[in-house]
Amino acid sequence: MHCILGTAGHIDHGKSSLVKALTGIDPDRLPEEKKRGVTIELGFAHMSLEDKAKQHEIGIIDVPGHADFVNNMVAGVGSLDLAVFIVAADDGWMPQSEEHLHILNYLGVENVIIALTKADLAEDIEFTEELIRDELTGTSLEEATIIPVSSITGQGIDTLKTEILTRIKLLKQSPKNLIPRLSVDRTFSPTGVGTVITGTLTGGNISKGDTICCTPEQINSNIRGIQNHSSQLDTATHGMRTALNAPDLPLNERGKPGVQRGSVITTPNTLTQTSTLDISLTRQERSIRGQSATKRQLKHTETIILHHGTSRTRARIILHSHTQLAPGDSCYAQLRLEEPISACIGDRFVIRDGAQQGTLGGGIILDALAEPRQFRTQTRLNFLTQRAENPDNLRHLIITELKKSPILNTNKPITNSPFTTEYTKQQINKLIKEKKITNRGDHIIDPAGWKTAINTATNIISSFHKNHPDTPTMPIEEWRNQLIENSIHPSLSDHIEKHLTANGFNKIKDGIASAEHSLELPDNLQITANKILATLKSAGLQPPPRVELADTPDAQQALTFLIRSGKIIELDPKALLETSQFEIAKQAIIAHLTNTQKATASEIRQQIGTTRKVLMPLLERLDTEGITVRTDDYRQLKQ
Repeated sequence: MHCILGTAGHIDHGKSSLVKALTGIDPDRLPEEKKRGVTIELGFAHMSLEDKAKQHEIGIIDVPGHADFVNNMVAGVGSLDLAVFIVAADDGWMPQSEEHLHILNYLGVENVIIALTKADLAEDIEFTEELIRDELTGTSLEEATIIPVSSITGQGIDTLKTEILTRIKLLKQSPKNLIPRLSVDRTFSPTGVGTVITGTLTGGNISKGDTICCTPEQINSNIRGIQNHSSQLDTATHGMRTALNAPDLPLNERGKPGVQRGSVITTPNTLTQTSTLDISLTRQERSIRGQSATKRQLKHTETIILHHGTSRTRARIILHSHTQLAPGDSCYAQLRLEEPISACIGDRFVIRDGAQQGTLGGGIILDALAEPRQFRTQTRLNFLTQRAENPDNLRHLIITELKKSPILNTNKPITNSPFTTEYTKQQINKLIKEKKITNRGDHIIDPAGWKTAINTATNIISSFHKNHPDTPTMPIEEWRNQLIENSIHPSLSDHIEKHLTANGFNKIKDGIASAEHSLELPDNLQITANKILATLKSAGLQPPPRVELADTPDAQQALTFLIRSGKIIELDPKALLETSQFEIAKQAIIAHLTNTQKATASEIRQQIGTTRKVLMPLLERLDTEGITVRTDDYRQLKQ
């Protein structure tokens, strides 16, 4: 089993010395670190612990304790399985001890052992331990195991190793349903090798020959080689300190995007870069001595520094329902970043003040591709409150996502989810069987939202029929626009239309109507309609012009109804026939052509007794209906 252990604690409390005592490896690798005796960058080491013939490989990240290098410390803590919190027996609890405790809490690191270093320098180790325990009262480390150790004499080293082994055996097995992610903490390019990137791998595996994607830069590359603590591997797994040789992956340079510290390595087409995050934000109540920023109010729209994974980004913070946030308080907020990052729902983060003088707070990402508009609304608050109940559970993520967006693509329902596509499909199928979600083609829909959408859609059509009883269908575009006005998501309209046309509704050309709808003329127009109908019937095949039939708005409405209801035939906008007269004319033409085989338009006009402005559109209609066919200047019956 592979896991990651990290150190935390104040400067010069013996973190690097303890790592060397545990592993035999000096994690301070930079010349400046050697010279100054202070860890500046992240240091790395490893050790193996055996239990009943089972080998446990432990990667160790040694983080800086100096206040000036807290940024590097945060980058090393994000992927820890276990932390050894170091407090020097001769110094006690110090400001950076407090800040590192805050950071561990914000990043959700709960598996912590306290190593009381320099135990050989303490006059009364038991009293020193009591003092440290008093400092921890009311914190997440109040009940933590404290082990006195000395890197000089070796006191407590074996006891600490035994405790580490005990904690490792209690760790959960490697996750099988998460995408692989490696937050890059170092990049370099040895001569003749190409780009090498290092970081801690979490989630799924990465193997030689795989295609990877560097995000947020969105650059793909192939893996030529993999190392774990200088050992060549075919596959890297969760919890490994991993070095990847990706020769085609460029290093970030001015004017040329490429991999850099803060980039995330994952599989292609998995993560989308984001510049807006909706978050749950918490501030520790205890202040940090010497850091005024931890004591003051965090202001709405303040500029802060976001630490996520190994990335560090300036951002503007938008508080929901607050104008400021005091130490010890929590709220929902939005981060609007100056530069895009790669992040997933459920990721932990830390924020520091814009001047990098203090750690202000931290929390969990609830929406990794958030919408800036309408953030401070009750609707968004309801969504974030629901999402915060269980942001690490995929089923909960899907259900809450449907509350925000009532229709989702089955293949990728949630953008920047940490879960694999296969696992997501499994959970969707289970939710469908349990009738907690509804599927329509390649989409899933919230059942309650779907029912509401169908009811709204049918009510819109019914209301249209009631207000326009003389109109056969509701224009489809008008119907779609009213769906949007009633808060129905536009992407639902096609699915709703398909459902309605299969359940008692008809789509006719560019309109939609209930199959039960029958045209009705308002009572106040009935007399006008009867007069128009009588005039056309008595006129036979010599109808008056349309403007004479309908010279008022009421008459125009009545005429439109008579045409729609089929009582008047509109040959063209100027030629109208009462339906029975149209049938008489049609039969007369059929009879004449049956006898003569063919005839010109002039011959047919003389035969049936009408005008040319009526006859020509009449013949064109018969052509369209497949009754007659035109050949040169003649008409004949279609065979």
